[in-house]
Amino acid sequence: MVTFERNDPFFEVLSDKKYRVLVCRDKPGVFAQENFSAGLNVTIVAASGLDDAREHLMREKFDAVITDVDRGIPLRREIRRTYELLPVLFTTSAACWSDARLLDRIAEDPHSYCIPENADRAFVLAKLNQAITSCQAESSLNQVKTRTTRNWFLASLLQQAMLPPWVYFSENYEFSCLYRPFTKVSGALFCWLPLDENRVLFVFGDVSGHDTHSALAMTAVQSFLSQIFMRDKERAAHPSLIASDINDFFGPHLHNIVHMSTLIAFVDFGRNCIRYQNAGYMDVICLNAENGDAVNINPQGRGSVPIGLVKDQKYSEADDVEYRFSDSDVFLFCSDGVLGLSKDRDGRKFMDMEMCRRLASMLVKDCRREERSIALPFRCLHSLEQFGYMYPQDDFSLILVRKPLLNEHEYVFSCRVPADKAAVDRICEKASAFVTRFYGDESLSVSTEPLLEEFLVNVIMHGLSEYEKLNEYMAIKLCAYRNELKVIVWDHGKAWSGEFLMPDKAEQSLEQLNDDMACSGRGIPIISKIASKISRKRYCDLNETVFVIPRIPSV
Repeated sequence: MVTFERNDPFFEVLSDKKYRVLVCRDKPGVFAQENFSAGLNVTIVAASGLDDAREHLMREKFDAVITDVDRGIPLRREIRRTYELLPVLFTTSAACWSDARLLDRIAEDPHSYCIPENADRAFVLAKLNQAITSCQAESSLNQVKTRTTRNWFLASLLQQAMLPPWVYFSENYEFSCLYRPFTKVSGALFCWLPLDENRVLFVFGDVSGHDTHSALAMTAVQSFLSQIFMRDKERAAHPSLIASDINDFFGPHLHNIVHMSTLIAFVDFGRNCIRYQNAGYMDVICLNAENGDAVNINPQGRGSVPIGLVKDQKYSEADDVEYRFSDSDVFLFCSDGVLGLSKDRDGRKFMDMEMCRRLASMLVKDCRREERSIALPFRCLHSLEQFGYMYPQDDFSLILVRKPLLNEHEYVFSCRVPADKAAVDRICEKASAFVTRFYGDESLSVSTEPLLEEFLVNVIMHGLSEYEKLNEYMAIKLCAYRNELKVIVWDHGKAWSGEFLMPDKAEQSLEQLNDDMACSGRGIPIISKIASKISRKRYCDLNETVFVIPRIPSV
């Protein structure tokens, strides 16, 4: 028999505990309430069988269950449906200890324990205390994890809300951005501060570290930039002054905690001029959209130290880079997380900047030819992943900025669409009016409007979660040519099968729906019948769908 001395210190501990234990055994033995709980705050509740045990578990709360092996396995199965951590202690005979398969079945559950049949009260109490304490510790840890996960999720939502929209169109410039935090929250900064219809300030930053402190620092800097902008918009035309302002803010608040690699770019799209200060950030990539050639806009290698690294650092206008760009130039701003993409999880096989430039150059020409530049950041990352660079080691951000550039004889309508049906109705009316103006009649607009509306509504209803509907924008671009209209839609909805969009299946689908007298689900076949060509591609989490509608509608 296994015994403990009466003066063992664990008795003093247990005398302060209040445990409630369910016992499901044929014979109470040592577990009889009057013997087992003497001098201790332990309440024993006896169950006469499995049904009785189930009823007790439904009505009452217990800290542990003690049972014999025969009924214990099915009882444990019942318990785990509701209580993941409730300890189950099996009383086992000598025969059980020699049955390896039975012991394995007991041990497959991490919160199951074995007690020898002949163990005395002291041993049972010690094992009971061990099991319950372990369970309570894991439960407390899970609660901390749950709170931490919830807080990180809220912090992530806050960060996402403070970011600019992923896409923006205006008559004078447009941008799109891909933002991927390395962890739940990020130290990556992207601010878009428009001064007027032509002039805008972009601030890109990368706060040191990957944890909560870097995310909080980023949020603080973003708030500070908004205050500067509200006080003096014209100061935004001088990147060196903005850099000094941010560094002064770091001094009393963030110095010795974090520093931030930063690029501050003032762009005047009316004068085709960019002026920027690079404080330890990746330099601007400039590409010509006509031929894909890279343009070195900083041949002197001007730049300065990261913000917050030197407490009283003043940033000089002499370190600003100024460049007069052409209408066909495209700017890419990227964090060093682009170079942090690795072919292996351990981060030993990184890509290099030259490869990134060559890839971007190739894609710029392709996107320009097909008027799909908005997807360029997503296509870049998608292509890198295809080359095997699938494992990020840092926050990743890639932003495209450009002037709208029209092909010869092209007329374009571009806009963002909030994920709600009322906004879709308004945008579709504007798109229809655009088509009517260009072609001089309504013959094509009567096809364009239902196609666009049906597709966008399908994205909203079936492609986005309820939360995404509150924050998501879709983007559309209509390119009008003499003989056809090209409609391009970008959305962050779920990945769909392309088969339902095949035009050659439209007639069959419509006939089937008519036969079934269906009143929903008709939108996709209608779309497929209107468009003569449809292509759908997915780059990372961005869907790109292109419809070609012939000058003479097919319906």
